[in-house]
Parts: sequence; structure tokens; C-alpha cells
Amino acid sequence: MQYDKNNPFYKIINKEIKTNIVSEGKHYLAFNDITPKAPVHVLIIPKGNYVDYNDFASNASDEEIIDFNRGIAKIVKLMKLEANGFKILSNAGKFTLDGEKGQEVMHMHVHILGKSSEE
Repeated sequence: MQYDKNNPFYKIINKEIKTNIVSEGKHYLAFNDITPKAPVHVLIIPKGNYVDYNDFASNASDEEIIDFNRGIAKIVKLMKLEANGFKILSNAGKFTLDGEKGQEVMHMHVHILGKSSEE
């Protein structure tokens, strides 16, 4: 699948759409999900044009991959998710299990879901 720059995450990265940014690194941007499924529901996206996780893992530079994964760890700490545990989810394509939705935005993204230890 070819990357389509008409997706909302591309527009968020390019500041065409405003969002509540939680954290930003050289190669990633993290923001609160607009339809949260948990008390903490943050999306983290690479700033590069990758369709899904496989595209990202196969084609991103080592620097992008490291920064992205360290960004996840930073968000887990920032949102105080360690004590209660958390879930990391990334869909690729339309495949679903148990009524879950498949990938809705064709820009690689990871959902970080949990409950802050402060709640």
C-alpha cells in the first residue's frame, strides 16, 4: 500500500490539524486519542511517511526506530502507567479479532492505553 498524505496524522504532524500533544521527539509525535478507550489513551506516530508497523520496521532508519521506541517509554513514564500496567496496540490493515476495528488511519501509529497510578 502506498502512503497517502491526505490522512489526518500527516496533517497533525504538519500542524494543519491541531491536537493535544503529550510528547514530541525528533522522529515521533504523541497526542491524546480523540475517542479514548481507557483513562489514558495516547497515540504515538512516527513523523516519517509509513503506512503501518511493517512498513516502519522495514524501512525506517535505526535512528527513527530508536527514537520512536524511546518515545513510547517516555510516555509510559510521563503518564505514570508503570504501576498499573498498560497496553500497546498497533493495527496493520483491516484484520480484526473479536469485533475490534482494524487500522482506520493509514499512517503507522501505536495506541498506548492504561490507567495512571495517580487515579
